[in-house]
Amino acid sequence: MKLITFEGIEGVGKSTQINLSKEWLESKGHSVKLLREPGSTKFGEKIREILLSKDSNISSNTELLLMFAARSEMIQAYFNDDAADFILCDRYYHASIAYQGYGRGLSLELINSLIVGLNCPKPDLTIIYDLDVALGFARKSGDAIDRIESSGLDFFERVREGYIALSKSEAEVHLINADSSPEDIHSQSIHLIQSQLNP
Repeated sequence: MKLITFEGIEGVGKSTQINLSKEWLESKGHSVKLLREPGSTKFGEKIREILLSKDSNISSNTELLLMFAARSEMIQAYFNDDAADFILCDRYYHASIAYQGYGRGLSLELINSLIVGLNCPKPDLTIIYDLDVALGFARKSGDAIDRIESSGLDFFERVREGYIALSKSEAEVHLINADSSPEDIHSQSIHLIQSQLNP
């Protein structure tokens, strides 16, 4: 089983690219499981509702720990299952580093200790779709904004900086410029994914 994770700030087109990647892999005869964070389990989806609700007045530390609680359940439920050739995950622990670490200013040491302590499997490949923050939110101008999306442009600038830093420091992390056509971005994504087919 190969784990590929997809990351990026709001409005980069992650959902489109994940679905296109899933269709491409299945067209090549591979079985694919699609997951999302937070969520993917009954418990995780309840946590997702809390995390995204504007009625949830929670601290940054609580936000981080809830993310890892949902993540722990997802890992236990799906990551030890070899039935699928590929797991494609919409966000994973790199999101905690970018959002709660760089964005909220929480300790990267604390976040990394949670990653290690919970035995979070390392992705075989992480694709980060990078886009100007203002452009990303312009793409979502007609959508309802959740609690995290309401954190402001400065917050998302820091998140973006975190993602860029990860692309420079982690071998499995690759950055794709999302200011392009969906077809071009898909082509670049598939080029990276192909490296996982016959390692």
